[in-house]
Amino acid sequence: MLIERLNILLPYQVRRLTEEDGDEIFALQRRHPEYHALFLNHKVKKADVLSDLTSIPEGVLPENKFYLGMYDVDNLVAIADVVLNFPTSKTAWLGLIMVDYDVVGQGIGGKIIEKLKQALMRERFKQLCTLVPIESDIGSFFDAHGFLTGEEMPMGVREDGCEIVGKLRTVDLNIIK
Repeated sequence: MLIERLNILLPYQVRRLTEEDGDEIFALQRRHPEYHALFLNHKVKKADVLSDLTSIPEGVLPENKFYLGMYDVDNLVAIADVVLNFPTSKTAWLGLIMVDYDVVGQGIGGKIIEKLKQALMRERFKQLCTLVPIESDIGSFFDAHGFLTGEEMPMGVREDGCEIVGKLRTVDLNIIK
């Protein structure tokens, strides 16, 4: 139902991405080296992208994982990784949102976030959460879309051994106007 709602709300064709879309996803992601520098100590590889398509947190059902592509005609303009009912029931987790480099700054990411919030609210979800690395400057993007800053949490360890620390960001979907 999430994809159907997003197809109504967004001016893009939204669909679940698969391994067959790996080249397209990789092409979009590799143009964002600053994002990947937060998590890796190497340039993003196609294997990283393919792994993200199916990786889910422990205890999550595969059908609750939505690695979504937003298309303007045949052009992939954005991707979003959404997990439903994680970390708790009626909470959605945004693992990633990334807009094609050529259209960054045109408000597409913000529009996707706002419509995702509306779609989740219509599905009776209570919260949308994400984790933003402290080292990044993307926190202001989430601030602008109503996400409140929460506690610091470990996000993992980069391949060079450096720990990644993030801040939990949460928006309460019950108070969206």
